Amino acid sequence: MKKIDSRYKLLILLTVLLSLGFIGGSAINYQITKTSIHREIVQNDLPLTMNNIYSDLSSELTRPILVGSSMAADTFLKDWVMDGEQDEMRVRKYLEEIKEKYNFFSAFFISAHSLRYYHFKGVHKIISPANSHDAWFYRFISSDKDYDLDVDTDEASTNVLTVFINYRVEDQDGRLLGVTGVGLKMESVAELVGQYKERYGRNVFLADRNGLIQVHQDTSLIERVTIAELTGQSMVAEKMLEITDEPESFEYQQGGDAILVNVRYIENLKWLLFVEQNETETLREAKMNFLRAVLIGLFTSAIVVVITLITINRYQRLLEKLAVSDELTGCANRRKLEEEYDRFVYRGNRSGRPFSLILMDLDGFKEVNDTLGHLEGDEVLKTIAGLMVKVTRPTDVLARWGGDEFALLTESSQDDTLMMAERIRCVVADTPWNEKRNIKHDPRGDISVSLGVAVFRERETFSELLQRADLALYRCKQLGGNRVEVAD
Repeated sequence: MKKIDSRYKLLILLTVLLSLGFIGGSAINYQITKTSIHREIVQNDLPLTMNNIYSDLSSELTRPILVGSSMAADTFLKDWVMDGEQDEMRVRKYLEEIKEKYNFFSAFFISAHSLRYYHFKGVHKIISPANSHDAWFYRFISSDKDYDLDVDTDEASTNVLTVFINYRVEDQDGRLLGVTGVGLKMESVAELVGQYKERYGRNVFLADRNGLIQVHQDTSLIERVTIAELTGQSMVAEKMLEITDEPESFEYQQGGDAILVNVRYIENLKWLLFVEQNETETLREAKMNFLRAVLIGLFTSAIVVVITLITINRYQRLLEKLAVSDELTGCANRRKLEEEYDRFVYRGNRSGRPFSLILMDLDGFKEVNDTLGHLEGDEVLKTIAGLMVKVTRPTDVLARWGGDEFALLTESSQDDTLMMAERIRCVVADTPWNEKRNIKHDPRGDISVSLGVAVFRERETFSELLQRADLALYRCKQLGGNRVEVAD
């Protein structure tokens, strides 16, 4: 009863200190902090980050656009096409120089006349309207665009996901000569976006005017998912896609977290830039910082918590020990032995090493109880258990199975297990009982042990293994005891 009272007092003291010193004051301060952080993110942090990323990303992706424009205006390329596309090596070398000079993943030209797809490696294929992979070409040349960006797999380079910058090539009279451009490896673009996340702690991705994701750190979303399909954004997706000149801010819930996002249209790319910040995560960090600041004032509470934890842990350890050990002998109990059996099976399956169960029953123990009493019988059990522990290994699990029965799990072959069983038999039979009893015959000297050994078989349950060991033990008893028998 005293123990319960002590714990109750500790809990009351802990509750009062924490309530007065932390909960009341911190709740008010946290609300003030939350409002301040929200205002700072919306008005300053997120717009500033958006501007930095916009400027950097525009610069990175504008460069290939400018190169593609230069290729489309290159007189060499136009003259080569109008001269009948003679000497394939010339255009191949030209495309290879563009690729190497600007470190692009790909450089290409598709002739509107021959429909040949020229790659820096050579002629890749003939474009055909029947090929669904070539649909982009016909869609682009039928549009009024001078250029566009297209995310697709590059057939000429083992289907690597690529951002293509496609440019229309025309002669002086405006007749279409073909389409040229360069390709950026999506992995490198996604890596750039990932750097923004590391640098600014915000999620960054791009989508086209229809909301289809074009650049994302998670490449599985690219060209497959729209922003309306992303968790939380569906409620504001329509408004996001209406952004034109000025960036705008939005808020939504995602997985229980409050998300703030700035959206801006990049004219050169014809894509929308999204910069997200998890406000809940930011507030969580702010809350942790606040908690660190007030820890000095909660020093007394910390002492109470430590005292409480020590007390609880002490009781916990005691309960755990009682749950898995035999109170009399200190050996494992049945529950612990069954738990260890599962571990032995797991280790055996991984390493291929065999293990065995030895079931033991003391011979002549009943006479000790009948002659000397149960208290003396308990002392005998403790003595024998201690001797068994000395001849087993630290990795073995010795358990009191009940009454005067013991069980041992040992990771060893049948021969080694038999040797161990024999050692146990000898140590029990040779137990010295130094303390004399004032009786004609001391029954302790007649104590021996019978041992049934069963080697684990694949997929055998504990009950099945125990049953085989028990049958072997039964044979021992039938043959007079004080011996070792192996299960069939």
